[in-house]
Amino acid sequence: MKLELEAGAALTVRSWRPGELRIGKDTWREPVLLSPKEVRPWPLKDDEPVTLEILAPLIDGQPDVIILGTGEKQRFPDHELGMQLLNRGIGLEVMDTGAACRTYNVLASEGRAVAAALRVR
Repeated sequence: MKLELEAGAALTVRSWRPGELRIGKDTWREPVLLSPKEVRPWPLKDDEPVTLEILAPLIDGQPDVIILGTGEKQRFPDHELGMQLLNRGIGLEVMDTGAACRTYNVLASEGRAVAAALRVR
């Protein structure tokens, strides 16, 4: 499912708890890729590593920063991922999903070029 930006406002995360994200009017129980204009399922298995290829839909939007929400606990991806993104002019911030949602909301509300990849567990 893909949501479109409504009435000029950025899509934001209304709430998060382990296993569930509320974005706009919808509830998500799977990982998502989020930008101020759209949210879509992120086909990522629980134990699958985050790679440049799996972040491609976010990279295509050319954000200044991608916020990676890693679930209930902060889990860092391979260091090489951050370097690959940095070489494309994109920063990477890694945090637990609760902190990632809050950070994303602040940056999106400021009109910043931000995107988020959020695990729900």
